[in-house]
Amino acid sequence: MNLGELIDFVGNLLDYDPTNSTYRSQLVSLLNDAQGRLLTDRPWSFSIRERELRVWTDTTSTATFTNGSATVSGSFPSSSSAVRPGSNLDGAILVVTDSAGVTHEHSIAWVQNGTTLYLDRAFGGVTGAYAALIKRRDVFLPSDAMSVENVGDPSVGIPAKAMFLSKFEREDANLDPDLLGTIEAYLPSTGMVIPAPSTARGIATIAAIGQGARTIHVYMCNVRGPRSTPYNVYPLEVSDGFESGLSKVSTYSLSDTETLTFTPETIDNTTGLYRRYYFTCPEANILAPVRIRSAGAGTTDVDTVAPTGGVTLAPDLSLNTLSGQNFQATAIRYQYNQSAGYQSIQLYPHPSEDQKIDVRLLLHPARLQEDQDAPLVPAAYSQILAYAALESLTLKVDNPALSAVYARKKDVLYQGMEQRYLAAVPRRIIKGTPTAGYRYVRNPFGKLTFTP
Repeated sequence: MNLGELIDFVGNLLDYDPTNSTYRSQLVSLLNDAQGRLLTDRPWSFSIRERELRVWTDTTSTATFTNGSATVSGSFPSSSSAVRPGSNLDGAILVVTDSAGVTHEHSIAWVQNGTTLYLDRAFGGVTGAYAALIKRRDVFLPSDAMSVENVGDPSVGIPAKAMFLSKFEREDANLDPDLLGTIEAYLPSTGMVIPAPSTARGIATIAAIGQGARTIHVYMCNVRGPRSTPYNVYPLEVSDGFESGLSKVSTYSLSDTETLTFTPETIDNTTGLYRRYYFTCPEANILAPVRIRSAGAGTTDVDTVAPTGGVTLAPDLSLNTLSGQNFQATAIRYQYNQSAGYQSIQLYPHPSEDQKIDVRLLLHPARLQEDQDAPLVPAAYSQILAYAALESLTLKVDNPALSAVYARKKDVLYQGMEQRYLAAVPRRIIKGTPTAGYRYVRNPFGKLTFTP
């Protein structure tokens, strides 16, 4: 069942299927909530994926720092492409010791070009040229990652499994967190949340010809590190990065002689925030936000604007274009993540050279938005989502008896799915926890641990 069929199934059982956008959005929200709850509490085989993530080792770069300024001059890797801007140094940690012997630690907000980058705040040390240590210890997981099942190191020939190590165990065994070498273990880390803009800004209505009457709902999001993601969520021909959640919607009812342009304002360089727009158009059956990409002269295919601004995106938003199969087949849909939160892990030891690692992840299912979208739940069990939504809907109309009926139907299907996909889960019993002074050695007198 796809989303349209699930909506029809719910309407048929309730004998209530209004053509109302508010009702549809609430029902879709219930179906997505049901899918998220059902699939993220167990390691279902069909929701586990393997990802190859890039990892960068520590590097040293000589640069000029100025007291009271966030601007740093030197030689830095940076893309010259307007379509895919950014640098893999965006978001890295920079550590520098000035001539007074004081060590300063900053985050690199963004790299403007090959000779200039901006720190997250003004440099407070003595002005001068210093050798700075650049560290990228946090390995950020893709936005759809729920939990890590395994980490492997393919750089040693036959891929070697990395052991799980908590930060408490690292401290308990007196391990150096700054050690570089061959990966032996991975640790959970702090993650990152990208702040979202409150409203979509910089939008202007301009005159045009033959556009068709349509309604455009516009969203805006902030982006960090368009070229510093360990794993590309979007196609390689477009800009990637760590995206925030979407802003509040701004709605524009356009006539046949009107269209929109987008000019993000200039913001402080210390934020490091690029800007990007998404839109929907009900008249063209675009219900999931897709990316605004410029079609104007000199800015063709540009969709991501740096903190310095100064760029106007002029997309083709004519109804004829938006309704065409070519546009809908090539449009870049916004990848919803979990409240713009990106989980991360650290490696021990951190690699001594740039490399890739294999990570097996339990995924958060993609959000269902358009009628043709199919859930991650296997087709034979997709009615679980409908019954879960019906359970909530009938409670909403104060019918607990009918809600209990749908809850039982949901449970029966859920048990069948468990038997089908969780019947042969390999388990091990581990006795004890690591003891002080022994790396990964188990204490035979500790508690029993059952691995999932």
